[in-house]
Parts: sequence; structure tokens; C-alpha cells
Amino acid sequence: MATSSDRRQLLEIDGKPFLFQHGYRFGKVTYITRLPLLRNNTVFTDGHLSAEEVESVVRGDNPWLLK
Repeated sequence: MATSSDRRQLLEIDGKPFLFQHGYRFGKVTYITRLPLLRNNTVFTDGHLSAEEVESVVRGDNPWLLK
């Protein structure tokens, strides 16, 4: 299922931009992408997350995104 652009939200964590959007992949997921897109820097996490929850995922579960 395609995700519309109105669901995309920009978030800045420690001065680094991230884009997250909601979609469906075996249920509800949030796609978190490190910007700019120089390589595949997208991770999927279960559920539709808020900005605060996305930050928690980036800081804890996927620290490689901050590099």
C-alpha cells in the first residue's frame, strides 16, 4: 500500500534530519529514514509511532542511524 505524502513528517535529532511516515507491512509500521538519502538508511518499526517514539527508536534500538 502506498503511503501518501501527508503522512510524512520531518524530525531533527541532534541536528540530523529524519523523515518518518506510516504505512503497512504485515500490519502497521513506521518507516524511519535518515536524510539525505545517500544510501539505504530506512528502518521499519512496528506500529504507527509518534515523533517522540521515533526519537526513542533512533536513540536506542537503531543507533547506527545517527552515524
